[in-house]
Amino acid sequence: MDDTSGRLVALMDRFAKHAGLNISTVSRHATGSGDTVARLQRGGTITVKRFDRTVRFLSDNWPDSAAWPADIPRPSPSRRTPKRRPKRRKG
Repeated sequence: MDDTSGRLVALMDRFAKHAGLNISTVSRHATGSGDTVARLQRGGTITVKRFDRTVRFLSDNWPDSAAWPADIPRPSPSRRTPKRRPKRRKG
């Protein structure tokens, strides 16, 4: 896994932990596929457009209780995307 993919996976993992979600759930909401994280971990790729859209989704929906990682540039808030946090898992 390259550095960019690793940072994206780490970002989704941090989001998942702070939101109380499975990483596959975050992946599904952020990328449209619950398999994206697993695919990246296996050495798969992601388009620049999908990467940008994923980081924007995570930024726009970032849990207030979590600090954004300093080593990943955070995009400016999107004006057209209201927060759509996935629901917490039960149990």
